[in-house]
Amino acid sequence: MSRGLGRCQRRIVQLLEESPERRANRAELERVLVCLESFHESNVLRAIRSLARQRHVIFEDGHRKENSFVRLLPKREPISESWILEVLAQIGDR
Repeated sequence: MSRGLGRCQRRIVQLLEESPERRANRAELERVLVCLESFHESNVLRAIRSLARQRHVIFEDGHRKENSFVRLLPKREPISESWILEVLAQIGDR
């Protein structure tokens, strides 16, 4: 089993990051990946589903490719230690 994202998965994430809305429909992704970059169509769908299982993207599967959207999860900020200590102090005051 691979430890990181595969080549197709990395390219999907890169395309989504370059998109202003951080999302694309499956038809757009396949147009770029299959037609221009020689990935196989079934591998693109497999990569999208795998990214969704690993919680890298959200995959909204529709009846057609044009209605199936892939979007990156919102960027997460790390929780600071001071914020955690503040919350714990508030809990302790109860």
